[in-house]
Amino acid sequence: MPDNTSSFTGLVTRNKRQSFMNTGTVNSPTYSLIGEGFTSLAESKNPNEYSRHYVHEATERTDVTGYAPSIAYALDVYSDDPCIQKIIEITDKEAVGTEAQVEIVNVNLFEEGATSGTYVAYKRAYAVVPGNVGEGTDALNYTGTFKVVGDAIKGTFATANKTFTADT
Repeated sequence: MPDNTSSFTGLVTRNKRQSFMNTGTVNSPTYSLIGEGFTSLAESKNPNEYSRHYVHEATERTDVTGYAPSIAYALDVYSDDPCIQKIIEITDKEAVGTEAQVEIVNVNLFEEGATSGTYVAYKRAYAVVPGNVGEGTDALNYTGTFKVVGDAIKGTFATANKTFTADT
C-alpha cells in the first residue's frame, strides 16, 4: 500500500533536487552547488539482486540484497567553479585512493526538514571515476562517474548557510 504521508504533492521538477560537493576539507566543509557547467548528473541505484527458482514454484523469486549507487556526470569547464576545478584536479592528476574521493550531499528541496529553511538530504563519499576529456570542438568538457564509497548519512541541509546536519 502506498505511503500517502509525504510532505509534498504534485509534479517535482529536476531543479528541486540539488547536489552540493564539499570543496573544503572533511574538518571544515565548504558545500558548493553542483550546477553551472554540469549538463548531466544522473543517479543510478544499481541494485544487487539475489534470484532463485524453487522446485515447487512456476516463477523465479528476486530479492534486492544491496546497492552500488553511481552518478554519471558531464560538464562544460568553467574555470571559476570549485566543483569543476576539484573534478579537473582529480582527473588530470590521475589521483587514486582517498585523493580521488569527494563528498556529495543530495538535497530534496521538495521535502522540508523539521527546522525552517532545512531540507531532507543524504550525504556520502564517492570515488571520482573519470571518463572522457575534451570530446567535441566547442566547450572543453569532462565526463565520468561518481561511484559510492560508503553508506549514505541521512540528515538535513540548510540552504542559507550550506550546512549539513546528520539525523541523530
